[in-house]
Amino acid sequence: MLNNTMENIEKVSNEKTHGGARPGAGRPKGTSNRLTAREILDTAETMLGKPFVVSLLEGYIDSINTGDTKNRVTYEKIILDKTATTIIEAEITDSTDAIQAKQAAFAEAMAKLVGVSADAK
Repeated sequence: MLNNTMENIEKVSNEKTHGGARPGAGRPKGTSNRLTAREILDTAETMLGKPFVVSLLEGYIDSINTGDTKNRVTYEKIILDKTATTIIEAEITDSTDAIQAKQAAFAEAMAKLVGVSADAK
């Protein structure tokens, strides 16, 4: 009889029931669980009563005025990370010799590609 009872207990404990699906349970279809950067910025601006960029720059200026080097560097990294790609410009100029060398290399590569002598014109 003891063995029979143990078998029944094992059968009950091995059955995994979670109640099954219920109508209306879970997240509604089409909803997102992602928080967007725009939502964060909009909420910050609403709570602060001013644009987030103003608050960011106020913190940066405050770190300069108080001599807080650690926070100043942090603010500078944040600001430069967002702005450096838009303010960096590079002007590339080639000398006449460099241009002629590129033209010669291009002509040679094209000649090899089409099977014509580079000297033929």
